[in-house]
Amino acid sequence: MQDTLTHRQLKSLIHVSNVINSKLDINTIFESIMSETISVVEAAGGGSIWIFDKNQNRLIAKSAQGLFYPHIFRQIKLVSGESMTGMAFAAKKCLIFWDEGEVKQALTTLTPYNRDLLDQAIPSNFHFTSVISSPILQKGKCIGVITLDSFEQSLQFKQEDIHLLEAIGHQAAVALERSKLFFEKEKMVHTLSHSIEIHRNLANLVVNGEGIQSILNYIHNTIGQHLFLFDEIGELRASACHSSFSVEMTEYMKAYAKQIILTLENSHTVSEITLIDDTYQLVVLPLGSKQKSLGGLIILSHQKVSNVDIAALEHACTVISLELVKEQAVFDTQQRLRGEFVTKLFSGQIDELLIQKAKNLNFDPNWNYVAIIINFKDKSNEQKVFGDPVIRNLLHMTNRTLLGRNLQVTAVRDKNQIVALLSLHSKVSSSNIVAEIKELSKKLQQEINHKYSEIDTSIGIGRMKQGLTLIHESFVEATKCIKFLKNYSFEDRVISYTDLGVQRFILQNSKEELIDFIQEVLGPLIQYEQSRKGELLSTLVVYLDQNQNIRKTADCLHIHTNTLSYRLKRIEEILVTNLNDSHSLFNIHLAINIYQFIKDKDSLQKNKS
Repeated sequence: MQDTLTHRQLKSLIHVSNVINSKLDINTIFESIMSETISVVEAAGGGSIWIFDKNQNRLIAKSAQGLFYPHIFRQIKLVSGESMTGMAFAAKKCLIFWDEGEVKQALTTLTPYNRDLLDQAIPSNFHFTSVISSPILQKGKCIGVITLDSFEQSLQFKQEDIHLLEAIGHQAAVALERSKLFFEKEKMVHTLSHSIEIHRNLANLVVNGEGIQSILNYIHNTIGQHLFLFDEIGELRASACHSSFSVEMTEYMKAYAKQIILTLENSHTVSEITLIDDTYQLVVLPLGSKQKSLGGLIILSHQKVSNVDIAALEHACTVISLELVKEQAVFDTQQRLRGEFVTKLFSGQIDELLIQKAKNLNFDPNWNYVAIIINFKDKSNEQKVFGDPVIRNLLHMTNRTLLGRNLQVTAVRDKNQIVALLSLHSKVSSSNIVAEIKELSKKLQQEINHKYSEIDTSIGIGRMKQGLTLIHESFVEATKCIKFLKNYSFEDRVISYTDLGVQRFILQNSKEELIDFIQEVLGPLIQYEQSRKGELLSTLVVYLDQNQNIRKTADCLHIHTNTLSYRLKRIEEILVTNLNDSHSLFNIHLAINIYQFIKDKDSLQKNKS
């Protein structure tokens, strides 16, 4: 090689080598190589370095110097075999085009678009007189081409120019390899630094007590994608989305999460999903461990989520898991402490120690209090005990829904039911508050039924009591409401103790005693109805509901007053009574009321037998 290069060319090659070894920015290296090569090759009036882009499957000009307009020239993209550069790329060897004729012939391979760009890039008074193109080879594979152009007829490329260009091609290959390694290292360092920074910022959020929502907001602002955090049973715990994400799309994600959360593996999964005619990349990362799942973090993105972001998200999941464990531990501790307090409070064992504990828990002994019991039953299995995640979610729903005007709520678990203690300012009037609490309770029941269709929910509400010393009375009343709903037919599954009229007396007697009473008062009429399938019993119910008004009763039953009179006369005959006798009428009215609440009406016939 030394014998074929001039002293000047050797000096230039050494300079090129020094440039490569002193710089890592590949674009700067290309510009320096091109500048040095043109200056040392006498015939060169310009030149360019081309690198093959795998994604575009084209040779792209990375440097263009000399008699060119570089901004135009660099728009040219060549396929293998196109023009002098493409031919050298395809041949994997140095090619020299000695005269203008050979150059013109080679240029005929250009596409019309590229030819037009070339004509724009080179002034019209200049013509190629000769061209030399040398491949850049790396491990036997052509990765680019160096091309030198001559525009003067009197200057010709020499054999030593070919050797110099080949030597520079080897240097360019080394430069590309070093630059690739450098940027891969830089990318790795950036990835690690990015992950460490995210992890540190997340840790700071946790240390400062910001909570799960703040963590999700930070991740959302960092990667710019939609995020959803679901617990181990697929309930949405928190989310961070762009404003464009609609309620309909959120509901879709909730339904989707119900299907996938329970099947999560230990590692993340990446897939595509179509949502409202849009295609998203879906990244699902598990939370917790294989032994104890805490749910999953779902990322929804229009663009492909990079490996850097996924690595950062995996770091984030560790922090989120720890925060979830901490929140759960805090929640369980609060439930235990408040549960012990509420249990003792409802037992009526009030002492100074309990009053002091109440004050520590922010319960004012002089405020007004209402007890609520929310009972849950699986529709297909009454003996089923609901797991902690379900009850925990129901507790959150209870606290959130019952926080109405002037209300403070403490809800704790008691087996398959939730006991809630509502505290109200002592100045609050009981006249409106009971109706408000009942409306809030109905809203809670609807939300539970909507989310858990398999659960049958009953809610009993005690009366408002002044001061903690009387709250156990409200609890007993709420318990009676639940007992009534459990044992007797009542259309409304949310009742307060004030709703119960004669039903309160029903609760004081056994079912057998109630059936005996109904049998004594209404037995013959019930038996008559069962054997003949008549309408006398229903007529009697409407007659009593209409306060014994003949006209109104007839209108309600859509019958003539004469027909009604006949039916009433027949009822008196069967029961051997007088409907105008106040004593008899009271017993009949009471029996009718009790009869309507008895679930198992067949027991009346069995009892008769």
